[in-house]
Order: sequence, then C-alpha cells, then structure tokens
Amino acid sequence: MSAIKLGAWGLGRIGFVHVKHFAAQTDMYEVVAGCDVEQPKVDRLVAEYGCAGYTNAEDLLADPNVQLVIIATRSLTHVANALQALAAGKAVLLEKPIAMFCCEIEQLRQADRNYPGKLFFLHNHRFEPAMQQILGIARSGILGDIIQVKLCRHHAFSRRADWQAYLRYGGGQLNNWGSHIIDHAMQFIGGPVKDIWGNLKAVNTIADAETHVKIVLTGENGIVVDVEISNNVALPGAFCTVYGSRGSLICPDQKQIRLRYLGPDFEFCGATASTDSPPLNGGHWSDMDLPWRDETQMVEPDTNMWVYVEIETAQHLYRTLREGVPFPIANADAFEVIRIIQVVKYQNPEFKWDF
Repeated sequence: MSAIKLGAWGLGRIGFVHVKHFAAQTDMYEVVAGCDVEQPKVDRLVAEYGCAGYTNAEDLLADPNVQLVIIATRSLTHVANALQALAAGKAVLLEKPIAMFCCEIEQLRQADRNYPGKLFFLHNHRFEPAMQQILGIARSGILGDIIQVKLCRHHAFSRRADWQAYLRYGGGQLNNWGSHIIDHAMQFIGGPVKDIWGNLKAVNTIADAETHVKIVLTGENGIVVDVEISNNVALPGAFCTVYGSRGSLICPDQKQIRLRYLGPDFEFCGATASTDSPPLNGGHWSDMDLPWRDETQMVEPDTNMWVYVEIETAQHLYRTLREGVPFPIANADAFEVIRIIQVVKYQNPEFKWDF
C-alpha cells in the first residue's frame, strides 16, 4: 500500500515533533508539505524533508499532494483550522485541546458527521506503555473490583514562561495536559460520568493561566478517579495508584508497577461483627493475616515514552486510513474528554475564559 502524503500545519515545537516521528515511518508516510506563519520554521522543514513549504494556509490546503493534515497550530485556532482542512478534502489529525469553547464541540460533532472517517484526534498519550500495562492489570480482575484510581502528572516545580502561561492564548495546565490525563481516567471509568468536580489554582504564575489542576470524576459504575496535574509539586506523587477490592497497584515512575493482591483461589471466610465493646487486648479487626501476593512488574516495552506514543499514533492511523481498522481513539471519547474540561472551567469562573 502507498504511503500517506502528509502536510503539517503549525511547525512549532510539537508540530515538528509529530512530523519527525511520522516521517520516520517511511513505508507509511511521506512529508510533502508544511505551513507556518513564521518563514524560518517553514525553511527548516523544507531543508530537512525536501518538501513544499507555505506561510499561507490556503496554499497548503490547495496542494493536491497533501492527503492528511496534522494540525498543531495554537490552541485557539484548532477548530477553525480543522474545519478548513476538512472542507478542502483532507483527512485531519487534530492536536489537543480539540476545542476551546462549548460551541466548538458541536461544530466538531457536526464535522464528524459531515466528513465520516476524515477527522481524528491526537490523544497520543493513550498509548503510554505504563498506562497500557496498568489498564491490562486492572481489567484482568486480579485486583478485584476497581474502587478508586489516582493519576498524577506532576511536572518539574517551575513557572511556565511562554504563550501557554496566558489564558487569552488558550494556555494553562487544563488545556495543555487535561485532555491526556482525563482520557486516561476515562479508560478506568469506561462509561458515563455521573459527577465532575474540579478545582484550579494559579500558583507562582508569571501570567494568568492555572498551574495546578485537581479533578475528581465519579463514573456511573462507582469508580472514582482522582486527577492531579501541576507545576507546583516539589515532591511528586506516584504516576498511578489503583485500589481494588482484592488488592492494590502503584506505579511510581512509569518504569515499574508494584502489586499486592489476593490470589484467585482465596475466599473470605464467614465472619460477623460484634456490637459489644472490644476487649481490653483489642480485637477490632478480622483478616489480619491474609495470604498476600507481592509482585513487581517492569513496564514493557522499556523505551522512550515520548517517542513511543508518536510511533503508535502514526501506525494506528495508517492502519485506519489504509486498511479500515478502527482508530483506537474514538471521536466520542475525545468529545467526552473536552466536555469534562468545559465543566471544570465553568466550576472555576475566576479564570476568565470566554465560554
């Protein structure tokens, strides 16, 4: 099968990263064009890939060689740019956040109906090896029924000093990392969310965007997922912690997963709770000597996570466009993630988003 001819719209830091890793899949993609408002960025792409370069988006979209457009422009223009590219007959892979305002979510839903099989969302961190392995363990049932999950993305204690420090440009941790970590949360909940609570704080910020995000989601299945995304944590918490009815899991650093669980052959014996006062020597608890199984798994594959998620996204998208295999990031999933983000924004009106 032929390689997909790729055009990149937005050649900043992340846009160029996407181009690099998609282009590395030489049997799947060919970089044929790129566009950015800054000429030096266009020149760099042209020099490296020998492709066409544009500073005008209309020229990129009019290029007949371009079949797929990766949109990595600034957040506020994502929806408008995606609609332009779809109208020009291109397939679109849209960087997060996929929308900034509630009205834009409906625009994307309508576009998805108008251009079936053409619109895809770049929630590439769905493919993080640690998260995939953790989900496999949780779904295997060895931890029993999942009760609660905590997800932390604690970045280096620092102050953001670029455009993403400003709300008016679509900055902030919720827009930047919220899509990825809420998407992780939804893999545990696996269905409708019945309750959303969010609290945002701007701590030590240079500008006005939030730097600390706390979200608690409760699924209709009863699973609670506690999400933290922050630049304000000096002692970072574990990447992921899972509590189940038969054991627990902790992944401190995306490198190893520690498990403690009860084997499948274990059954709790019959017991009753006394209503009498406890004896002087104690006696509050039963099940003090359970046959725990302790296990440590190394995360596989042992690879650079940042590169891995790019390659996985590129390969999955190729199989979708060329072989008709469903893309793992369902558009309905991405729409639910951005809906949750909008609810959290409404809950924190002190941050002046233009809803």
